[in-house]
Parts: sequence; structure tokens; C-alpha cells
Amino acid sequence: DGWDCQDLARALGQRGVAVRAGLHCAPLAHEHYGTLEQGAVRVSLGAFNVEAEIDNLLNALRKIASEQ
Repeated sequence: DGWDCQDLARALGQRGVAVRAGLHCAPLAHEHYGTLEQGAVRVSLGAFNVEAEIDNLLNALRKIASEQ
């Protein structure tokens, strides 16, 4: 709550986490989740991601949330 999707994506990027921010060509999904006006941050995981990368994402989110 309270974060612009672009700002959050930038903060994650500064911590080494690559994400996408915006509307992602999915207006119905954004309408459903109430993010149509501001967009969202999308995290995509693949078969080659390792546990350390997921831990890095979670730690970055915790740090960002604690700074709020």
C-alpha cells in the first residue's frame, strides 16, 4: 500500500531484483484487482530461478516495507 508501481519496481531494481511495473496488457485482471488506475508490479519466476533469487526478492520487499 502507498507505493506507486514504478517507484516500487525501481526500489527493487536498486536491490538487484528485476520486475515489471505497469498495466501488463491485462486490463480485466487489473480491473478485478483494483489496480487499473495505478498498475501493479509483476514478478515472473521461471524454471531456472534458484532459491537464493527468491530469498533476495523477499528480503528486498521486507527492507522496502520496513523503510515505509
